[in-house]
Amino acid sequence: MIVEVLYFAEFKDITGKEKEELELSNQSLNDLIDLLLKKYHSLRKLLWDDKLQKLSNFISVIINNQPFHGDNILSKQLNEGDIIAFLLPVSGG
Repeated sequence: MIVEVLYFAEFKDITGKEKEELELSNQSLNDLIDLLLKKYHSLRKLLWDDKLQKLSNFISVIINNQPFHGDNILSKQLNEGDIIAFLLPVSGG
């Protein structure tokens, strides 16, 4: 199954890409995050809360332009062709 991941801000800086197609053997968001953390070790500080062993509370997950939240977000099932973006909080001044 292939999904597309869009990278913005620090995610783009770390990966050096604006977007990327990734092949997943399983279909959950957790599987995608595991793949990203293995491929880009520096993403761990943005995506993952090691202390709580869960997705960082500062990250917004957008799948096909729909925001997803909650403690069970890692079990969210993905589908072929889904477009996923991880966003950091926006600050202004």
